[in-house]
Amino acid sequence: MTKNYSKNQQQDIISTIFLGIFKLLWWLISLPFRGIRWGRAKSGLSVADRNFIARKRLEIEQFVDSQSVIEQKHAVMEADKLVDYVLKAKGYRGETFADRLRNAESYINQNLYQEIWQGHKIRNQIAHETENQISQNELRGATEKLLKYIRQI
Repeated sequence: MTKNYSKNQQQDIISTIFLGIFKLLWWLISLPFRGIRWGRAKSGLSVADRNFIARKRLEIEQFVDSQSVIEQKHAVMEADKLVDYVLKAKGYRGETFADRLRNAESYINQNLYQEIWQGHKIRNQIAHETENQISQNELRGATEKLLKYIRQI
């Protein structure tokens, strides 16, 4: 049994089909760009990312508890690398850690943002200054500031 549709109904059906096809094509074309808006990923971190971050954080926390200055410096460096990994994984753009952190500024609590910068400055002292006299308390503090961001994600 066939139905007889009026001319208007046929046009409505055809326009609905074309609209559906257009929406499907638009969705397929935009799929690779989904989740990235102004350098920030909407979707966040994958389960694999979260597992990696948790493992690295535990490793870093073991170095922080050490009495060795070398291990504490290593903890600062690793914590800084882990924050950078998270910034990249979340889709913040930039060539350097500093660029990515600046792009993330409006999405991070301002106090936390400043603490990350302070931790990164200590990391830079360790990496670039041969005669740095950084106390163990400063090293622990820098690592804790960087890990604070990791803990809140």
